[in-house]
Amino acid sequence: MVRVVPFKAYRYDGKKVGDLSRAVAPPYDVMKGKKVDEIQALSPVSIAWVTKNKPRDDDTPTSDRYTRAEELLNRWIADGDLIQDGEESFYVYGQDFKIEDRTLFRFGFIGLIELEEFAKEKDSSGKFSGVLQHEETLPKDIEDRLNLSRNTMAQFGQIFVIYPDHEGSVDAILEKNMEADPVMDLVDDQSIRHRLWKISSEDDVSAITDLMEDKYAIIADGHHRYKTALALRKENMDIDSTRFRMLTFVNMSNPGLVILPTHRLVQNLEDFHPEQVLEGMRENFTVKAQDDQGAMFAEMERLFKEGKHGFGLFMNDGSFHSMELVNNKVMDELRPDASRELRDLDVAILHSAILDRVLGIDKEKLLHGTMTGGGYVVYVKGIGDAVEGAIKAVKGTAQAVFFMNPTRGEEVEAVSTNFECMPQKSTFFHPKVWTGFTINKLR
Repeated sequence: MVRVVPFKAYRYDGKKVGDLSRAVAPPYDVMKGKKVDEIQALSPVSIAWVTKNKPRDDDTPTSDRYTRAEELLNRWIADGDLIQDGEESFYVYGQDFKIEDRTLFRFGFIGLIELEEFAKEKDSSGKFSGVLQHEETLPKDIEDRLNLSRNTMAQFGQIFVIYPDHEGSVDAILEKNMEADPVMDLVDDQSIRHRLWKISSEDDVSAITDLMEDKYAIIADGHHRYKTALALRKENMDIDSTRFRMLTFVNMSNPGLVILPTHRLVQNLEDFHPEQVLEGMRENFTVKAQDDQGAMFAEMERLFKEGKHGFGLFMNDGSFHSMELVNNKVMDELRPDASRELRDLDVAILHSAILDRVLGIDKEKLLHGTMTGGGYVVYVKGIGDAVEGAIKAVKGTAQAVFFMNPTRGEEVEAVSTNFECMPQKSTFFHPKVWTGFTINKLR
């Protein structure tokens, strides 16, 4: 079962803090380099000072970025910048955003889930519930997040999960509560509107808890944060509150749920020759030269709409190509250990039949970049000017970029419920769930 419960969140006091758009922040792992400084400079109480406090030359084992984060959090609470809600609540979190010419609204609810290890099997009746992971995670050191959790004993960043509610029973409760005025309403620097509503009615709170009991939750974004919570729990079995982790739950049937592709930029290969690459792919794919990127993406869209497997390719000889899988048995040979649902994924086909078989980028080489900072594959999120940036990189020092169609929501569900994982970076759920709207203190 999935046990979901309300909590008394700590939230920013807008009257004291002022412009709340300067206090909340993107997830810690998308704030990098100068972006950290820019966000922290917006407000002395920006949540980024806690989630991304930077090391200093004078740090010691007893005074470092994690103890500074703890001191800041406690000071903000003492000064009234953060105030705890008085009643146990769920929180509706909605985001208005644009994708090309479409305006969309994605909403879900924030609550606590009772931690459990990832589900691995069905019961005798063929049913299961619990928490599932949907893709392989790159090897990251969770010690950073664990140190922050150990010092602050608080949960800041959201773990974004999707769950099946095709009848919309939970969404109906959320929509009813969205008729009231939001308790937070702001627009970020990407023109995404974020709103937060409280659900404090005992009837609504109980109904959500009851409706979620027979569901399962698939982690869409935040696998490492979930694993960090499990590790913290094992270290603190005597602290009851560590049994729970704050999550944002979104119905996988929500019309605003968008999955964008993540493209693969290839670099640092020895003896990379475009003609040899094309020849290697022709063994299992029909490869077509395209006049430009517009023609390439048009062919990719056709394949996607027809339910066929295909990719786009730009190489350092300046050529654009599209390719369509014609040997549908190749994945049976390359991945006999996988289910049909996993073997039929575009991203699995690309990794096995092209990156590994043609280019020699196996799992070990895929991990290389995450451990050394260089590597053979760079993951490029398919939004904004990412396509132009990837093409520019290939015209520079990179060698090729493989363009992907997005993974479908039903594919995520099918693979996850087989207790399998997609290759890393198979999905890009847009927009990101921001940090700082609710904070869960563990003591």
